[in-house]
Amino acid sequence: MEISISGNKTEFFCIIGMPARHSLSPAMHNAAFKALDIDAVFLAFDVDKLGLKGAIESMRVFGIRGMTLTSPHKEEALKYIDRIDKTAERIGAVNTLINSNGAITGFHTDGLGFISALREHASLDNKSFTVIGAGGAARAFAYELFASVKNPKLAIVNRQSGIEHAHALASGLKKAFGADVGVFELNGPDIAEAIAHTDILINATTVTLENDTDTPIDGKLLRKGMVVFDANYVPLENRLIMDAQKAGCTIITGDALLLHQGIFAFKLFTGRDAPVDAMRGALMKELEK
Repeated sequence: MEISISGNKTEFFCIIGMPARHSLSPAMHNAAFKALDIDAVFLAFDVDKLGLKGAIESMRVFGIRGMTLTSPHKEEALKYIDRIDKTAERIGAVNTLINSNGAITGFHTDGLGFISALREHASLDNKSFTVIGAGGAARAFAYELFASVKNPKLAIVNRQSGIEHAHALASGLKKAFGADVGVFELNGPDIAEAIAHTDILINATTVTLENDTDTPIDGKLLRKGMVVFDANYVPLENRLIMDAQKAGCTIITGDALLLHQGIFAFKLFTGRDAPVDAMRGALMKELEK
């Protein structure tokens, strides 16, 4: 893809993480800049934990306009920024940084992108949701559910070794929204009953990331009519998705989350509405390679 940049007035955006160079965000955002004839470029850099502070400081030094963060930086970055959006503060993590004359403000677009991606495929009000996992992605999804959806019912499922994180998330949701959230162990005796009443199942773990053989949930628990959302997009076809297809579920793959969170990030980057078709087309082209 050819990008027209002046080199002098070009605005600079990037994604950092460990790893980050596999990300499809550059293709998506550069296609958006081209579609709107914006003199800007978006790059990817592998940055480990020791390099995070310097990477954020480089925003001030080099005038980097915007930065997106992926694992393992979303929580640690809070130490090095000047301001935080209310939604990101509630989640306790950021995934998008904006530089305004040297002041760095943190935002979180994953929850917004998650809800937007779901709404493309299903109605959400008065539905029952089960989130598998209790890490940063699960927190973003759960908080945005209660912020954006009418009368959601939520269960959080996590491994026994991390069940305290699930209880902590449920407690936070109770404090923030007055929500009564169920907590279940992944292989516990009540898991089948919990999922039996679920309309929308959400995988917020990394089990299916770069893994097409393992799944976070027994495929026998899936049923026709259920919506199954996987936050991971590499690979698009994994065991969870294939089990869901076999069961007759509606499927939402992780590229939908990437696109929709990117739409919100683009608005923060530029102040302009994102060219959605251009961004979607760039993602599909990369995923087909």
